[in-house]
Parts: sequence; structure tokens; C-alpha cells
Amino acid sequence: MSTVSLPEVLCPLCRVPADRQSLGCPSCREDLGVLFRLRYAGRIDYNRALEALAAGDAALGLGLLHRALEAEPGLEPARELMESLGVVGSPGAVLPQREGDTP
Repeated sequence: MSTVSLPEVLCPLCRVPADRQSLGCPSCREDLGVLFRLRYAGRIDYNRALEALAAGDAALGLGLLHRALEAEPGLEPARELMESLGVVGSPGAVLPQREGDTP
């Protein structure tokens, strides 16, 4: 499996495509990092799951895959990986909290 890239994000203020490196607007300099994280949380979690699985941390990887599919149900690479691991729909997965999550 390969990583999933982030699609283009437009600045909500001036409608200019965001710079993927700085996660900011090249026109008005607005920080769009939060917008990237909110809009593409599923893809970010999928990529982190790949890293965790490659490092041998199956529990974290599976939790991140579940969370990726919860955030973006149509994320086919995550669904395919879950199916290949034989755990799609497994209840009771403990999901790691996202940075900034509040109880």
C-alpha cells in the first residue's frame, strides 16, 4: 500500500490554492494547517496507520485505520487494507485521540 496524498485546498478568504509545504495561503498568508487537518483527517490517519503497521504496531495501525474510515467512509485504500487484514467492521477498536481532541 502506498500513502494517500492530500487534494488541493483553497483558501476560504481569497480562493487561492494553499501551499502544501507551508499549509498556508500564498496570497494572504493565512495559516490553513487546521483546515488541512480537519478536511483530510481520514487520509492523515491512513498514512499514519501505514507507518504504524510498518513499524510493527498493529494495535495502533488498526485503530488509525478504523478512525480513517470513520472520518472518510469512502477512503478505499483504508477499506482495502482493513479487508486484507481481515478486520473490517470489528467492534470495540480503541481509537487513538487526535491531537487537539477534547474529552
